[in-house]
Amino acid sequence: MGPTLIFDYDGVIVDSLDLFMGYFIEACKKEGFPEIGSKTVFLSLFDGNMFEKMKQKGMKRQHILNIMYFMKDELLKNQEKLHVFPGISQTLKILSRNHPLYIITSNESKVVDQFLELQKIQFFKDIYGSDKEPSKVKKIERIKKDNDTVFYIGDTAGDIIEGKQAGVQTIAVTWGWHDKEKLRQSSPDHIISQPSDLLTLFV
Repeated sequence: MGPTLIFDYDGVIVDSLDLFMGYFIEACKKEGFPEIGSKTVFLSLFDGNMFEKMKQKGMKRQHILNIMYFMKDELLKNQEKLHVFPGISQTLKILSRNHPLYIITSNESKVVDQFLELQKIQFFKDIYGSDKEPSKVKKIERIKKDNDTVFYIGDTAGDIIEGKQAGVQTIAVTWGWHDKEKLRQSSPDHIISQPSDLLTLFV
């Protein structure tokens, strides 16, 4: 088998920015944080670990839990509004033949699992959502214990930063939430512009 590949979910596999952001901003307003009301502020939460950034905004544990429960309910009810990025499903299918694949995400495991089942994208050994552990560093380290060579594939500066902190190689994708310049500032090992570029790297 080849290197282990860990994927972020939102912005890498599924085109979810508008839906995720809309529900997130709505939930923040309900919890008394209307200042998180623009795309710029929302995306800044992903300059690092989302949950740590939420704490820095003054949110307590219960605020964060309430926001995530609201997000989970709304996303589960509206899965039909989400779409996978063109080419990602076939790329994952090919990669799964010779690479262990995992998902690590700030989303809820159940939300991800249900969507992938609906899309018949069932190539992953496991899904580690925020319900299992909020820190992507710790989740990556958990997988890294049993795998020699590991890559983390993400679409935000925070993904790349946490991947590097966990001691794995990082791949930034430009079709997701953060633009190429923002991603470049986090110094990923690779930057790619389309899913098929992963086949060039690993097949």
